[in-house]
Amino acid sequence: MRSSSRSIKVGVPPEAVWKLLVGAGEREWYHRLTPEGDFNTGAHIRWIDMAGKAFEESDVVEVEPRRRLELRSRFVFTPTFAAAAPHVIAWELAEDGGGSSVRLSWIADGSVERVLESEADAQLQMLRLEADPAARGELERLAAIGPVQVREVTAELVPVYLDFFDNYAFRDYPAWQSCYCIETHRTQNDDDWGARTAQDNRRDMSDGIQRGGVTGLLAFEGGKPVGWCNYGETTRLSGLMQRFGLAAADHEGVGSVACFVIAAPYRGHGIASKLLDAALERLRARGLRAVEAYPARSDDSRAQSNYRGPLAMFLRAGFEPYREIERHLILRKMLA
Repeated sequence: MRSSSRSIKVGVPPEAVWKLLVGAGEREWYHRLTPEGDFNTGAHIRWIDMAGKAFEESDVVEVEPRRRLELRSRFVFTPTFAAAAPHVIAWELAEDGGGSSVRLSWIADGSVERVLESEADAQLQMLRLEADPAARGELERLAAIGPVQVREVTAELVPVYLDFFDNYAFRDYPAWQSCYCIETHRTQNDDDWGARTAQDNRRDMSDGIQRGGVTGLLAFEGGKPVGWCNYGETTRLSGLMQRFGLAAADHEGVGSVACFVIAAPYRGHGIASKLLDAALERLRARGLRAVEAYPARSDDSRAQSNYRGPLAMFLRAGFEPYREIERHLILRKMLA
């Protein structure tokens, strides 16, 4: 077992942070999980995800109100994690100049330790965003932006792609900071997927771009990357085909626009539409006959719920309903 920790400064008193740690209801800051159980010493907590499935099981080891919470936990959302030894998580709060110092520490081993090490900073940043109005204010939408340029992501632009995902893409939702949009290209089985770290995804996506196996677009404003679109020939997007159960025989000559990420201050300025137009132009130039999109069916307006692209944008661009699956629609637009 290895122990480690991370800390962050939050601009609200410890009492406010404590309420987020032990309160009832969905945790926006913790993977949108909902705890079932009370945070009293000796109690058992089940963490339920948005689909109603168990994600984590915890026993409450120690509670010192507004100062310390210690849990012995086991992730159960994959067989690999469920079979691992329990790990220990501790939250410690202290007053710090009118705000709080928040320390997250853990004792874990193996793949669980690797994931906790990779995700700890993002978890603390999520907690700060939910607790501290000043943190949210840093991400307010800009009233106006300058001209937007869209560029294909080539090997020469890998450092810029990394800069975008390292520093801008998910500042308003750090829980996804580890993705680097690799879901579109995943080849692992589901049992192993949860054990990947941000470093794994960062490396593999960089390699994919270098080899030409990943096609993506970056939007620039003022010389800075502010938006991303992952697109390409559908049969080359293994993760997308797996996620939506797409048959290769039905997708010869078909492209897909798989994912959009717009930096928070730049949303609402039509950047996703510019990326979509550029993707359509490139897919048409490659001789593809049609293109698909996969917007969510829900009315959830959160950017994270619409990372496949909003339904209204695709309808404006001439896409039409093709098929319904689970929580998504499959839309198609003819290119020829």
